[in-house]
Amino acid sequence: MKSISVKAPAKINLFLDIVGKLPNGYHEIESVMQTIDLFDYVKISEDEEISVFCSDSALDGDSNIAFKAAKLFFEKTGIDSGVKIEIDKRIPKQAGMAGGSADAAAVLFGINKIFGSPLSEDELCDLGAKCGADVPFSIIGGTKLSEGIGEKLSAIPEIPDCWIVTVKPDISMSTPESYKY
Repeated sequence: MKSISVKAPAKINLFLDIVGKLPNGYHEIESVMQTIDLFDYVKISEDEEISVFCSDSALDGDSNIAFKAAKLFFEKTGIDSGVKIEIDKRIPKQAGMAGGSADAAAVLFGINKIFGSPLSEDELCDLGAKCGADVPFSIIGGTKLSEGIGEKLSAIPEIPDCWIVTVKPDISMSTPESYKY
């Protein structure tokens, strides 16, 4: 059985402006997103069904966005298989750093490789957008202008090499909760 290990990088928003609210409840944004050198580590192994195991056991199972990504991949491609997904969680939860989105992106990338790359990067981004607004960025990475709900990405100049210090306090707030204010 085939397997692959993928690094799933965190992201930060260099700036974030909420420019409107859509009828479906999502917020329109303008942001500059940047991947950083903080990673979750995702191992994907071919299996008979989809399963997700995480070093944070609260994230095990079919409620994990990585499960949804795998399910969408198999539905889109028609491949009759499954995968075992093992996530070593290093990106803090509820920190705005796209930890779950990075894991979903790593799963889409890894499954695509395991099964012979049937989907293009654009197709992976389309699937990713169905999982979460930050997943397409997490597939592409780098420095990008992000618009819409986060799915419209434009190339901009990379930031120069620099040190970035991130701090995650003991308090947490989910993305939906943070957009209420």
